[in-house]
Amino acid sequence: MPFSVAVVDEAGYDGLVHERATQLCAAAFSARGLDVDRMGEVSVALVPLNMIHELNLKYRAIDSPTDVLSFGIDGPYGEMVGEIVIAPEYVRSDRDRVEELVIHGALHLAGMDHGDEFEGTEMAAVQEAVLGETGAREQ
Repeated sequence: MPFSVAVVDEAGYDGLVHERATQLCAAAFSARGLDVDRMGEVSVALVPLNMIHELNLKYRAIDSPTDVLSFGIDGPYGEMVGEIVIAPEYVRSDRDRVEELVIHGALHLAGMDHGDEFEGTEMAAVQEAVLGETGAREQ
């Protein structure tokens, strides 16, 4: 199965098109040294704030909404890489911020975390580089 990104909009946000989501995820995976041509599908779900709140409570035991969640499924070379769930309302549907969250979620699917200071610093640096490379943030 070739690499692909499916965008599912359950939030009524039409600011993220399939091609752009694909470009952002591919750049994030490439930045981590993953062979995008060997990867499967990523789902980017844009959901209402109440839905991401419920997911955050169910899967992380945090009783509040968040901006992005990532759920890995088969790993980087499986048929289904994983799902990135974003609440555009959380970031006031700001296009640049939504694109940043796609990259952030993809980096989580690529194995990055910001759980400790070193990993957080490394993840932030990679994210900034991808933001600049893709034009999601002016350098």
